[in-house]
Amino acid sequence: MQMKRLFRLARIALIPAAVAACEDPSRGPVAGEDLVFLRPAADAPALAVNQISFVAVAGEDYDIRIPYENGDECLRFRLDDDALTRRPGGARMYPGDTITITIRVVDNGYFNFEFQPAGLRFAEPAELRVNYQFAHPDFNGDGEVDDDDEDFEFGWWRQEMPGQRWEQIASARLHDLTEVRAEIDGFTRYALAGGN
Repeated sequence: MQMKRLFRLARIALIPAAVAACEDPSRGPVAGEDLVFLRPAADAPALAVNQISFVAVAGEDYDIRIPYENGDECLRFRLDDDALTRRPGGARMYPGDTITITIRVVDNGYFNFEFQPAGLRFAEPAELRVNYQFAHPDFNGDGEVDDDDEDFEFGWWRQEMPGQRWEQIASARLHDLTEVRAEIDGFTRYALAGGN
């Protein structure tokens, strides 16, 4: 248990160092039309599943993945054993209590995912990763694949309810792994995007 906590602290400590280029803390919530949402390339493999539901037990770890049909990983969600302590309405969860969790692809044309039940909050942050190796290389959406795409900053954005504005969250883009990671404190809608 002690080693697990040390590992978690080390993992958390590394994210802020990698976040600097991916987050503009002065930026407030923005409308969806002010963002460029990453989308899969035309030749990207299909996802193996568009939705995963499972019964989570308070006091247990979870490592859930949404793969592509070719076996490569698209999304990974990791939840520590001490994260589930409250239900969405605030009622306390005790070890052994259960809750059904659903991760759904909102739109196959984007890296846009919905986590249910909405409002679920964690005592310890969960880790959210997405591999963007099959994203369209025109990251900034200007119709050209050029050096501007490599300089385009994108990361995780959160939308509490459909139609509401999007809020940027701290995330780290790991270029060598073609991966974007974030630690999240609860469930809602998350998408990979960058500012226009």
